[in-house]
Amino acid sequence: MIDFIGTGSAFNVERGNTSAFFRKDKSLLLIDCGGGVFHELQKLNILNDVEKVYIIITHTHPDHVGSLGDLIFYSYYILKNKVNIFFPEKTLLEELLTKLGVTSEYYNLNTLNKVNINDRALGNLEIDFLNVTHVNTIPAYGFVMNLNNKNFYYSGDSNNISKEIIDKLKIGEIQRIYQDTCGLDYEGNGHLSLKKLCGLIPEEFRSKIYCMHLDQYVTEEEIKANGFNIA
Repeated sequence: MIDFIGTGSAFNVERGNTSAFFRKDKSLLLIDCGGGVFHELQKLNILNDVEKVYIIITHTHPDHVGSLGDLIFYSYYILKNKVNIFFPEKTLLEELLTKLGVTSEYYNLNTLNKVNINDRALGNLEIDFLNVTHVNTIPAYGFVMNLNNKNFYYSGDSNNISKEIIDKLKIGEIQRIYQDTCGLDYEGNGHLSLKKLCGLIPEEFRSKIYCMHLDQYVTEEEIKANGFNIA
């Protein structure tokens, strides 16, 4: 449904910053824009000839917004259009970008919790932001997206999956989950350990889970051995 530019945690540089995208014709939907993401977008020619850029932000940690300013400027000056950003916390994002010299004239910001995008190439996309548990210092969001008449849940950085999301997976309302997954398991961890993920998801539904934001302490072999997928 979506492709990934990187699937690593903040310190897992070999896998790159976790960021996903969906491009069709000259429209691009991007999920998060961490410190290394703009470089990868350029390197992979994903921005070539793009006319519409939509960016979903899950939270404001550097590995999720670190190169957002670069992408905004590139789109404005080189692609000749303003990016469209979706994030429920208006003041937080505006103040962060302003301190980087990226004022609101360079981008469009939508702060609604429920968003509908009607794009000629991408089609009709519905995004429903959900509060998730991650850290106490900043707000963090996951979301459910309807893309091509299929629903998926994207956790962003989170140490849990709500019962509501799991129940929707079980009855088929959500077809796929992209979940922050790590190897470290300790009290107060802002990310979901593979051990806890196994406790949340029954074996018969694990093929619908795609693990992302992987740290250095979990291997692909461990994830797959427990019935899950790699994003």
